[in-house]
Amino acid sequence: MIPVMIYLFIFIIGLMVGSFLNVCIYRIPLEKTIVKGRSYCPSCEKLIPWYLNVPLLSYLILGGKCKYCKAPISPVYPFVELLNAFLVLFSFLIYGFTLTALFLSILFSILIVVSFIDLRHQIIPDGLVVSLLLLAVVHAVYRIGILNDPWQLYLIGFFAASIPLLILGLIYPDGLGGGDVKYMAAAGLFTGWKLILLALFLGNIVALFYFIVLFLKKKASRGTRIPFGPFLSIGIVLALLFGYKLIEIYLGMILGY
Repeated sequence: MIPVMIYLFIFIIGLMVGSFLNVCIYRIPLEKTIVKGRSYCPSCEKLIPWYLNVPLLSYLILGGKCKYCKAPISPVYPFVELLNAFLVLFSFLIYGFTLTALFLSILFSILIVVSFIDLRHQIIPDGLVVSLLLLAVVHAVYRIGILNDPWQLYLIGFFAASIPLLILGLIYPDGLGGGDVKYMAAAGLFTGWKLILLALFLGNIVALFYFIVLFLKKKASRGTRIPFGPFLSIGIVLALLFGYKLIEIYLGMILGY
């Protein structure tokens, strides 16, 4: 039995990585480096000392305000840290202490950065797609070479969701960006065709529900554009964590077993 302290350690690592993801979310769209340079307050631009840059705790201790200028700190920062920590924890709880759990943890971190950049700027940077693609290649080689998965599963996955999105984007060029197509191609190479199709379906369901809520609140109309990347990311996460169970339940309902 794995001690609780080990899972607590994993959660803390997830928080620390989440703090770095906040740096990526802020700096990548501004084309600033993410590998050097200390964190600073975006309002007064004072450097943040290390003891005030502790994931989650610093936000709580400071009451969500900068120590120097008292400007409010966005709650997005602790939310990203907690989200990444929980996704990393779930990966290891579901898949155990395996390379699969490690691959998923890295993938989920990339998905978080993509989602929040797309939410704020409505873009999916090519650099993040390339990072996802490289991770997908390494993951596919591991799954095929070590676990003997069929290579067709991942090759078809590259095209299974991206081609329909590409066709849809050609038909409705104002409704879908090229970044979404490339994003799902890279993600499909990671997940394989079964899970990426499920992810696409789940992402569309969540996006539709979100749009209906906005529409009912009169905050959106038929022509309102919403970033699709976050909903695709939600679909990918759900598919990877619970996908095969969801498929089993669905087939059971359809086939009666």
